[in-house]
Amino acid sequence: MMARVDAPYLTDTAPPASGARTGYTLMAGLLAAMMLGGTLPIPLYVLWASRIGFGPLTVTVVFAVYVVGTLITLLFFGGLSDHIGRRRVLAAALLLAAVGTGVFLVADQVATLVVARVLSGLAVGLASGTATAAIAELHPRGDHRAAAVVASGVNMAGLGLGPLLAGVLAEYAPAPLDTVFWGYLGIIAVAALALSAVPETVSRRDGPVTLRPDIGVPAPMRGAVVGAALAVFAAFSVLGLFSSLVPGFLRGTLGLRNLAVIGAVSFLIFVTGAISQAVFARLPARRSVGTGLALLLCGLAGLEGSLYVRTLWLFLLGTLVAGAAVGLIFRGGLAELNRTADPGRRAAVTSTYFVAAYVGMAVPSVVIGLVSRTTSLLTASALVAGAVALVGLTALTVAMRTFTAPSPGHLGTPGERLAQGA
Repeated sequence: MMARVDAPYLTDTAPPASGARTGYTLMAGLLAAMMLGGTLPIPLYVLWASRIGFGPLTVTVVFAVYVVGTLITLLFFGGLSDHIGRRRVLAAALLLAAVGTGVFLVADQVATLVVARVLSGLAVGLASGTATAAIAELHPRGDHRAAAVVASGVNMAGLGLGPLLAGVLAEYAPAPLDTVFWGYLGIIAVAALALSAVPETVSRRDGPVTLRPDIGVPAPMRGAVVGAALAVFAAFSVLGLFSSLVPGFLRGTLGLRNLAVIGAVSFLIFVTGAISQAVFARLPARRSVGTGLALLLCGLAGLEGSLYVRTLWLFLLGTLVAGAAVGLIFRGGLAELNRTADPGRRAAVTSTYFVAAYVGMAVPSVVIGLVSRTTSLLTASALVAGAVALVGLTALTVAMRTFTAPSPGHLGTPGERLAQGA
Protein backbone atom coordinates (compact mmCIF):
# COMPACT_ATOMS: atom_id res chain seq x y z
CA MET A 1 0.00 0.00 0.00
CA MET A 2 2.47 2.54 -1.17
CA ALA A 3 2.46 5.41 -3.62
CA ARG A 4 4.68 4.52 -6.50
CA VAL A 5 5.14 5.01 -10.23
CA ASP A 6 5.13 2.23 -12.79
CA ALA A 7 8.62 2.95 -14.08
CA PRO A 8 12.14 1.60 -13.56
CA TYR A 9 13.67 2.53 -10.22
CA LEU A 10 15.26 5.91 -9.81
CA THR A 11 18.98 6.44 -9.52
CA ASP A 12 20.52 8.85 -7.07
CA THR A 13 21.77 12.11 -8.42
CA ALA A 14 25.21 13.29 -7.37
CA PRO A 15 25.16 16.75 -5.76
CA PRO A 16 28.46 18.63 -5.54
CA ALA A 17 30.62 17.62 -2.57
CA SER A 18 30.20 20.95 -0.78
CA GLY A 19 26.43 20.89 -1.34
CA ALA A 20 26.21 17.32 -0.11
CA ARG A 21 28.16 18.18 3.05
CA THR A 22 25.92 21.12 3.89
CA GLY A 23 22.79 19.21 2.91
CA TYR A 24 23.85 16.26 5.03
CA THR A 25 24.03 18.44 8.14
CA LEU A 26 20.82 20.30 7.39
CA MET A 27 18.93 17.10 6.64
CA ALA A 28 20.00 15.62 9.98
CA GLY A 29 18.69 18.73 11.74
CA LEU A 30 15.41 18.55 9.84
CA LEU A 31 14.93 14.91 10.84
CA ALA A 32 15.55 15.80 14.50
CA ALA A 33 12.99 18.60 14.30
CA MET A 34 10.34 16.31 12.83
CA MET A 35 10.91 13.54 15.36
CA LEU A 36 10.83 16.08 18.20
CA GLY A 37 7.33 17.07 17.15
CA GLY A 38 6.14 13.49 17.38
CA THR A 39 6.88 13.16 21.11
CA LEU A 40 6.31 16.78 22.15
CA PRO A 41 2.77 16.20 23.53
CA ILE A 42 3.70 13.29 25.85
CA PRO A 43 4.13 15.26 29.12
CA LEU A 44 1.19 17.53 28.27
CA TYR A 45 -1.59 14.97 28.44
CA VAL A 46 -1.98 15.55 32.16
CA LEU A 47 -2.69 19.24 31.45
CA TRP A 48 -5.22 18.45 28.72
CA ALA A 49 -6.83 15.83 30.97
CA SER A 50 -7.36 18.52 33.61
CA ARG A 51 -8.58 21.13 31.12
CA ILE A 52 -10.82 18.92 28.96
CA GLY A 53 -11.58 16.07 31.35
CA PHE A 54 -10.59 12.57 30.28
CA GLY A 55 -8.92 9.46 31.70
CA PRO A 56 -6.08 7.06 30.87
CA LEU A 57 -8.03 5.22 28.16
CA THR A 58 -8.48 8.47 26.21
CA VAL A 59 -4.73 9.08 26.41
CA THR A 60 -4.22 5.62 24.93
CA VAL A 61 -6.63 6.41 22.08
CA VAL A 62 -4.98 9.75 21.32
CA PHE A 63 -1.55 8.12 21.28
CA ALA A 64 -2.83 5.30 19.07
CA VAL A 65 -4.23 7.65 16.42
CA TYR A 66 -0.83 9.33 16.17
CA VAL A 67 0.69 5.98 15.31
CA VAL A 68 -2.15 5.28 12.85
CA GLY A 69 -1.38 8.56 11.08
CA THR A 70 2.30 7.63 10.91
CA LEU A 71 1.56 4.17 9.56
CA ILE A 72 -0.83 5.48 6.90
CA THR A 73 1.90 7.58 5.33
CA LEU A 74 4.58 4.92 5.71
CA LEU A 75 2.38 2.28 4.10
CA PHE A 76 0.85 4.36 1.31
CA PHE A 77 3.58 6.92 0.67
CA GLY A 78 6.72 5.38 2.11
CA GLY A 79 8.37 5.11 -1.31
CA LEU A 80 6.89 8.25 -2.87
CA SER A 81 10.12 10.24 -2.57
CA ASP A 82 11.92 7.54 -4.58
CA HIS A 83 9.87 8.83 -7.52
CA ILE A 84 9.09 12.53 -7.03
CA GLY A 85 12.14 13.54 -4.98
CA ARG A 86 13.04 13.89 -1.31
CA ARG A 87 12.50 17.65 -1.03
CA ARG A 88 8.92 17.64 -2.28
CA VAL A 89 7.86 14.99 0.20
CA LEU A 90 9.68 16.69 3.08
CA ALA A 91 8.03 20.02 2.22
CA ALA A 92 4.64 18.29 2.51
CA ALA A 93 5.71 16.81 5.86
CA LEU A 94 6.64 20.24 7.22
CA LEU A 95 3.31 21.66 6.07
CA LEU A 96 1.39 18.88 7.82
CA ALA A 97 3.46 19.41 10.98
CA ALA A 98 2.65 23.13 10.96
CA VAL A 99 -1.08 22.52 10.48
CA GLY A 100 -1.12 19.89 13.23
CA THR A 101 0.68 22.26 15.59
CA GLY A 102 -1.90 24.94 14.85
CA VAL A 103 -4.67 22.50 15.79
CA PHE A 104 -2.90 21.75 19.09
CA LEU A 105 -2.97 25.47 19.86
CA VAL A 106 -6.79 25.55 19.67
CA ALA A 107 -7.45 22.07 21.10
CA ASP A 108 -10.35 22.31 23.54
CA GLN A 109 -11.85 18.82 23.25
CA VAL A 110 -10.77 15.26 22.62
CA ALA A 111 -11.80 15.42 18.95
CA THR A 112 -9.39 18.27 18.19
CA LEU A 113 -6.59 16.46 20.02
CA VAL A 114 -7.24 13.43 17.85
CA VAL A 115 -7.10 15.54 14.67
CA ALA A 116 -3.86 17.19 15.79
CA ARG A 117 -2.23 13.86 16.61
CA VAL A 118 -3.27 12.32 13.29
CA LEU A 119 -1.75 15.27 11.43
CA SER A 120 1.49 15.07 13.40
CA GLY A 121 1.60 11.33 12.74
CA LEU A 122 1.17 11.91 9.01
CA ALA A 123 4.03 14.43 9.11
CA VAL A 124 6.40 12.11 10.97
CA GLY A 125 5.51 9.23 8.69
CA LEU A 126 6.34 11.24 5.57
CA ALA A 127 9.58 12.57 7.03
CA SER A 128 11.11 9.53 8.74
CA GLY A 129 11.85 7.20 5.82
CA THR A 130 12.40 10.06 3.36
CA ALA A 131 14.89 12.00 5.51
CA THR A 132 16.71 8.81 6.48
CA ALA A 133 17.16 7.88 2.81
CA ALA A 134 18.30 11.42 1.98
CA ILE A 135 20.90 11.37 4.77
CA ALA A 136 22.35 8.16 3.33
CA GLU A 137 22.54 9.74 -0.13
CA LEU A 138 23.99 13.04 1.07
CA HIS A 139 26.88 11.57 3.07
CA PRO A 140 29.98 13.32 1.67
CA ARG A 141 31.92 10.03 1.35
CA GLY A 142 28.96 7.84 0.46
CA ASP A 143 29.43 5.86 3.68
CA HIS A 144 26.04 4.29 4.36
CA ARG A 145 27.09 2.85 7.71
CA ALA A 146 28.16 6.26 8.98
CA ALA A 147 24.94 7.74 7.59
CA ALA A 148 22.92 5.11 9.46
CA VAL A 149 24.65 6.09 12.71
CA VAL A 150 23.77 9.73 12.18
CA ALA A 151 20.20 9.06 11.01
CA SER A 152 19.35 6.68 13.84
CA GLY A 153 21.13 8.82 16.45
CA VAL A 154 19.38 11.98 15.31
CA ASN A 155 16.08 10.09 15.26
CA MET A 156 16.51 8.96 18.87
CA ALA A 157 17.77 12.35 20.03
CA GLY A 158 14.81 14.10 18.42
CA LEU A 159 12.35 11.70 20.05
CA GLY A 160 13.98 12.39 23.42
CA LEU A 161 14.10 16.16 23.06
CA GLY A 162 10.33 16.31 22.54
CA PRO A 163 9.23 15.34 26.08
CA LEU A 164 12.23 17.11 27.64
CA LEU A 165 11.40 20.45 26.01
CA ALA A 166 7.68 20.09 26.62
CA GLY A 167 8.17 19.02 30.24
CA VAL A 168 10.38 22.00 31.07
CA LEU A 169 8.03 24.49 29.39
CA ALA A 170 4.95 22.87 30.92
CA GLU A 171 6.43 23.16 34.41
CA TYR A 172 8.01 26.60 34.25
CA ALA A 173 6.65 28.62 31.31
CA PRO A 174 3.46 30.70 31.43
CA ALA A 175 0.57 29.30 29.38
CA PRO A 176 2.51 26.05 28.72
CA LEU A 177 0.07 24.62 26.18
CA ASP A 178 0.51 27.76 24.08
CA THR A 179 4.24 28.33 24.64
CA VAL A 180 5.22 24.78 23.68
CA PHE A 181 3.46 24.84 20.33
CA TRP A 182 4.31 28.41 19.34
CA GLY A 183 7.92 27.45 19.98
CA TYR A 184 7.56 24.37 17.78
CA LEU A 185 6.07 26.44 14.96
CA GLY A 186 9.30 28.46 15.09
CA ILE A 187 11.33 25.24 14.83
CA ILE A 188 9.27 24.19 11.79
CA ALA A 189 9.97 27.55 10.13
CA VAL A 190 13.72 27.07 10.63
CA ALA A 191 13.48 23.52 9.25
CA ALA A 192 11.70 24.83 6.15
CA LEU A 193 14.53 27.29 5.55
CA ALA A 194 17.03 24.46 5.95
CA LEU A 195 15.14 22.32 3.42
CA SER A 196 15.42 25.08 0.82
CA ALA A 197 19.23 24.77 1.01
CA VAL A 198 19.34 20.95 0.69
CA PRO A 199 20.21 19.54 -2.75
CA GLU A 200 17.85 16.98 -4.30
CA THR A 201 19.28 13.46 -4.44
CA VAL A 202 16.73 11.71 -6.65
CA SER A 203 16.08 12.31 -10.33
CA ARG A 204 12.43 12.99 -11.02
CA ARG A 205 10.22 10.63 -13.03
CA ASP A 206 6.80 11.71 -14.21
CA GLY A 207 3.97 9.22 -14.43
CA PRO A 208 0.68 8.18 -12.79
CA VAL A 209 0.86 7.59 -9.06
CA THR A 210 -1.12 4.60 -7.85
CA LEU A 211 -1.71 2.90 -4.52
CA ARG A 212 -0.85 -0.76 -4.33
CA PRO A 213 -0.03 -3.27 -1.54
CA ASP A 214 3.73 -2.92 -1.27
CA ILE A 215 5.75 -1.98 1.77
CA GLY A 216 9.15 -2.34 0.21
CA VAL A 217 10.49 -5.83 0.93
CA PRO A 218 12.55 -6.85 -2.14
CA ALA A 219 12.83 -10.63 -2.43
CA PRO A 220 16.67 -10.79 -2.38
CA MET A 221 16.82 -9.10 1.03
CA ARG A 222 13.63 -10.45 2.56
CA GLY A 223 15.43 -12.34 5.35
CA ALA A 224 17.40 -9.28 6.43
CA VAL A 225 14.28 -7.09 6.37
CA VAL A 226 12.36 -9.59 8.50
CA GLY A 227 15.22 -9.83 11.01
CA ALA A 228 15.63 -6.06 11.20
CA ALA A 229 11.86 -5.49 11.45
CA LEU A 230 11.41 -8.00 14.30
CA ALA A 231 14.35 -6.50 16.17
CA VAL A 232 13.19 -2.90 15.86
CA PHE A 233 9.62 -3.99 16.71
CA ALA A 234 10.90 -5.44 19.99
CA ALA A 235 13.06 -2.39 20.68
CA PHE A 236 10.30 0.14 20.10
CA SER A 237 7.86 -2.02 22.04
CA VAL A 238 10.08 -1.43 25.05
CA LEU A 239 9.96 2.30 24.29
CA GLY A 240 6.17 2.10 24.14
CA LEU A 241 6.06 0.11 27.37
CA PHE A 242 8.39 2.64 29.00
CA SER A 243 6.26 5.58 27.84
CA SER A 244 3.16 3.89 29.26
CA LEU A 245 4.81 3.29 32.63
CA VAL A 246 6.65 6.56 33.28
CA PRO A 247 3.72 8.88 34.16
CA GLY A 248 1.91 6.36 36.35
CA PHE A 249 5.04 5.11 38.08
CA LEU A 250 6.63 8.49 38.79
CA ARG A 251 3.42 10.39 39.61
CA GLY A 252 1.22 7.66 41.06
CA THR A 253 3.69 5.35 42.79
CA LEU A 254 6.61 7.61 43.73
CA GLY A 255 4.62 10.85 44.06
CA LEU A 256 6.76 12.94 41.67
CA ARG A 257 4.64 15.79 40.30
CA ASN A 258 7.24 17.91 38.50
CA LEU A 259 6.59 17.65 34.75
CA ALA A 260 10.16 18.69 33.97
CA VAL A 261 11.45 15.69 35.92
CA ILE A 262 9.03 13.35 34.16
CA GLY A 263 10.10 14.79 30.81
CA ALA A 264 13.77 14.37 31.77
CA VAL A 265 13.26 10.69 32.66
CA SER A 266 11.52 10.17 29.31
CA PHE A 267 14.46 11.93 27.64
CA LEU A 268 16.92 9.61 29.39
CA ILE A 269 15.99 6.45 27.50
CA PHE A 270 16.19 8.20 24.13
CA VAL A 271 19.45 10.07 24.74
CA THR A 272 21.05 6.87 26.04
CA GLY A 273 20.05 5.24 22.77
CA ALA A 274 21.61 8.07 20.78
CA ILE A 275 24.84 7.91 22.81
CA SER A 276 25.14 4.13 22.43
CA GLN A 277 24.90 4.51 18.66
CA ALA A 278 27.71 7.04 18.62
CA VAL A 279 29.95 5.04 20.97
CA PHE A 280 29.49 1.80 19.01
CA ALA A 281 29.30 3.41 15.58
CA ARG A 282 31.87 1.02 14.10
CA LEU A 283 30.23 -2.12 15.41
CA PRO A 284 29.05 -4.28 12.47
CA ALA A 285 25.29 -4.47 12.03
CA ARG A 286 25.03 -8.13 13.05
CA ARG A 287 26.89 -7.63 16.30
CA SER A 288 25.09 -4.37 17.02
CA VAL A 289 21.65 -5.97 16.75
CA GLY A 290 22.70 -9.16 18.55
CA THR A 291 24.21 -7.32 21.50
CA GLY A 292 21.30 -4.88 21.59
CA LEU A 293 18.69 -7.62 21.77
CA ALA A 294 20.52 -9.37 24.62
CA LEU A 295 20.71 -6.07 26.54
CA LEU A 296 17.07 -5.33 25.74
CA LEU A 297 15.96 -8.40 27.67
CA CYS A 298 18.02 -7.26 30.68
CA GLY A 299 16.63 -3.73 30.53
CA LEU A 300 13.08 -5.03 30.23
CA ALA A 301 13.60 -7.17 33.35
CA GLY A 302 14.89 -4.13 35.24
CA LEU A 303 11.92 -1.96 34.26
CA GLU A 304 9.39 -4.62 35.21
CA GLY A 305 11.21 -5.50 38.43
CA SER A 306 11.18 -1.86 39.54
CA LEU A 307 7.38 -1.80 39.37
CA TYR A 308 7.13 -4.64 41.85
CA VAL A 309 9.73 -3.38 44.34
CA ARG A 310 8.77 0.29 43.76
CA THR A 311 12.38 1.41 43.53
CA LEU A 312 13.45 4.42 41.47
CA TRP A 313 17.11 3.38 41.13
CA LEU A 314 16.15 0.05 39.51
CA PHE A 315 13.76 1.85 37.17
CA LEU A 316 16.53 4.25 36.13
CA LEU A 317 19.02 1.39 35.70
CA GLY A 318 16.54 -0.48 33.51
CA THR A 319 16.00 2.76 31.56
CA LEU A 320 19.73 3.16 30.86
CA VAL A 321 20.21 -0.47 29.79
CA ALA A 322 17.07 -0.48 27.65
CA GLY A 323 18.04 2.84 26.05
CA ALA A 324 21.49 1.55 25.09
CA ALA A 325 19.88 -1.60 23.69
CA VAL A 326 17.36 0.32 21.59
CA GLY A 327 20.14 2.46 20.14
CA LEU A 328 22.24 -0.56 19.15
CA ILE A 329 19.28 -2.36 17.59
CA PHE A 330 17.96 0.65 15.72
CA ARG A 331 21.34 1.61 14.26
CA GLY A 332 22.33 -1.96 13.41
CA GLY A 333 19.12 -2.77 11.58
CA LEU A 334 19.14 0.50 9.67
CA ALA A 335 22.80 0.05 8.71
CA GLU A 336 22.13 -3.42 7.30
CA LEU A 337 19.17 -2.20 5.23
CA ASN A 338 21.03 0.91 4.01
CA ARG A 339 23.91 -1.30 2.90
CA THR A 340 21.84 -3.87 1.03
CA ALA A 341 18.91 -1.85 -0.38
CA ASP A 342 18.81 -0.88 -4.03
CA PRO A 343 19.01 2.95 -4.35
CA GLY A 344 15.70 3.06 -6.20
CA ARG A 345 13.92 1.28 -3.35
CA ARG A 346 15.83 2.68 -0.38
CA ALA A 347 13.06 4.94 0.94
CA ALA A 348 10.51 2.13 0.58
CA VAL A 349 12.71 -0.33 2.48
CA THR A 350 13.51 2.13 5.28
CA SER A 351 9.82 3.03 5.50
CA THR A 352 9.06 -0.66 6.05
CA TYR A 353 11.58 -0.60 8.87
CA PHE A 354 9.84 2.40 10.44
CA VAL A 355 6.44 0.70 10.07
CA ALA A 356 7.70 -2.13 12.26
CA ALA A 357 9.13 0.38 14.74
CA TYR A 358 5.93 2.42 15.10
CA VAL A 359 3.69 -0.62 15.34
CA GLY A 360 5.97 -1.81 18.11
CA MET A 361 5.74 1.52 19.90
CA ALA A 362 1.94 1.59 19.71
CA VAL A 363 1.11 -1.95 20.77
CA PRO A 364 2.21 -1.81 24.46
CA SER A 365 0.41 1.48 25.11
CA VAL A 366 -2.84 0.25 23.58
CA VAL A 367 -2.71 -3.19 25.19
CA ILE A 368 -1.86 -1.84 28.63
CA GLY A 369 -4.62 0.76 28.36
CA LEU A 370 -7.20 -1.91 27.51
CA VAL A 371 -6.03 -4.74 29.78
CA SER A 372 -5.57 -2.49 32.82
CA ARG A 373 -9.31 -1.77 32.75
CA THR A 374 -10.00 -5.32 33.93
CA THR A 375 -6.81 -6.06 35.86
CA SER A 376 -3.98 -4.22 37.59
CA LEU A 377 -1.36 -2.12 35.80
CA LEU A 378 1.32 -4.50 37.09
CA THR A 379 -0.38 -7.51 35.53
CA ALA A 380 -0.98 -5.72 32.25
CA SER A 381 2.62 -4.56 31.98
CA ALA A 382 3.92 -8.03 32.88
CA LEU A 383 1.85 -9.63 30.11
CA VAL A 384 3.13 -7.11 27.56
CA ALA A 385 6.72 -7.49 28.76
CA GLY A 386 6.53 -11.27 28.40
CA ALA A 387 5.25 -10.96 24.83
CA VAL A 388 7.97 -8.44 23.96
CA ALA A 389 10.62 -10.78 25.37
CA LEU A 390 9.40 -13.59 23.09
CA VAL A 391 9.55 -11.31 20.06
CA GLY A 392 13.05 -10.23 21.08
CA LEU A 393 14.29 -13.81 21.30
CA THR A 394 12.78 -14.59 17.90
CA ALA A 395 14.39 -11.49 16.41
CA LEU A 396 17.75 -12.51 17.87
CA THR A 397 17.59 -15.87 16.11
CA VAL A 398 16.43 -14.47 12.75
CA ALA A 399 18.88 -11.55 12.67
CA MET A 400 21.87 -13.74 13.49
CA ARG A 401 20.98 -16.01 10.56
CA THR A 402 20.24 -13.34 7.96
CA PHE A 403 22.59 -10.42 8.68
CA THR A 404 26.13 -10.36 7.29
CA ALA A 405 28.46 -12.35 9.56
CA PRO A 406 31.47 -10.70 11.26
CA SER A 407 34.99 -11.39 10.07
CA PRO A 408 36.28 -14.98 10.57
CA GLY A 409 37.98 -15.70 13.85
CA HIS A 410 35.99 -13.16 15.84
CA LEU A 411 34.47 -14.70 18.97
CA GLY A 412 31.41 -12.49 18.77
CA THR A 413 29.50 -10.46 21.29
CA PRO A 414 27.30 -11.75 24.13
CA GLY A 415 24.26 -11.33 21.86
CA GLU A 416 25.80 -13.45 19.13
CA ARG A 417 26.95 -16.15 21.54
CA LEU A 418 23.50 -16.24 23.10
CA ALA A 419 21.92 -16.70 19.68
CA GLN A 420 24.42 -19.40 18.76
CA GLY A 421 24.07 -21.24 22.05
CA ALA A 422 27.71 -20.60 23.00
